[in-house]
Amino acid sequence: MAHITVDLNDVVVHLTALETAAAWRRSLRLPISALHMVHVEERPLASLSRWRLPGLACPGLFVIGSRRHEGRREFAAVRAGRPAVVLDAEGADWDRVVVSDPSAVLVAAELASLLLGRAPGQGHRATG
Repeated sequence: MAHITVDLNDVVVHLTALETAAAWRRSLRLPISALHMVHVEERPLASLSRWRLPGLACPGLFVIGSRRHEGRREFAAVRAGRPAVVLDAEGADWDRVVVSDPSAVLVAAELASLLLGRAPGQGHRATG
């Protein structure tokens, strides 16, 4: 299963070997400074399109891959029965990233605290 890490400047999504083959990418990065909203979705499959290119989907089980929708670039690596972190961004390679992660609540809380700690309209400034 994919997992998310947070470094000084980026949110990094690490994909498993199977997810890498389906999505044609090993990982992706989203600058923390580009984030404008983060939340946890308990049933992420319900809100995702099954159409991905490149990607793979099995209705009711999983969605892995990317798509363009109404001028927005979206990426998903989601499995049924697993909560997902939803990241909305502006001015980045990806406008929306949705990833099932075993630590979804903890990751979202960490990112939300980073977003709350910066002034409106300012990017994240790493401390330490």
